[in-house]
Amino acid sequence: MKQTVMRDAWMIVKKDFRNEKFIIVWSVIFMLYTGGAIGSLMETKLGNQELGQFFNPFIDIMMLSLIPMLGFYFSRKSFKYLTEDSYTQMLAYFRTLPIAPNVTMRARHLQMGFAVMLNSVIFFSILYFISNHIRLQLSILPYIAFSLTWIGYAVAVMGIYIHFESLHSGKKYFWKTLMLMLITIIVSLGLHFLDVNVLQLTIDHAKMYGFKSPVMWISLIGGVVSLVLCGKLTLHKLQMRDLV
Repeated sequence: MKQTVMRDAWMIVKKDFRNEKFIIVWSVIFMLYTGGAIGSLMETKLGNQELGQFFNPFIDIMMLSLIPMLGFYFSRKSFKYLTEDSYTQMLAYFRTLPIAPNVTMRARHLQMGFAVMLNSVIFFSILYFISNHIRLQLSILPYIAFSLTWIGYAVAVMGIYIHFESLHSGKKYFWKTLMLMLITIIVSLGLHFLDVNVLQLTIDHAKMYGFKSPVMWISLIGGVVSLVLCGKLTLHKLQMRDLV
């Protein structure tokens, strides 16, 4: 049974890649832009103490808001989710075939996994290349630990995004994601006023502990737990969702 689910999910993923010829190109462009923008801000923060104090909350906001994008591919379907409700149309189409909801969820998690691998390599490579001060603080292995810390966070939040994506119309999904980003901004500003800098915290722990970093392991384990729990909740509600 599990082999059948995985086989059917993999067929959906392969079909998406065949239909979306520029899916990797758009993803690479977005990750290069995002990594370049955040890397430039990091360089300003770490290289100029006075400006760094001003940019601290903005860098944390950008990292916490944009890092979850590592789990997305950028395709026609994702660009048109608001105007055409493309995710709901896709789910309705799968139901007519019929394709079981657990196959749909497995396919979505596979897509997320491939996206995270591709986007993470691009994003963290360009980040390391641009920020000289990151390179001075972290050698390659600690930097990998730093990257894994943020990847764990991305996976955790992606579980929530997939939940919204699967259970709501395009417009409602849009407003839900805006709400989630607003919460992220509020949390980032709150931590800033408490004199907590998330970026520097992850750098310091990676520098001191490497792959033994407790922050890295908490992030990775938390990411997996969040993805699994959100997946189970989403699957349960998806079976009852009216897609008409």
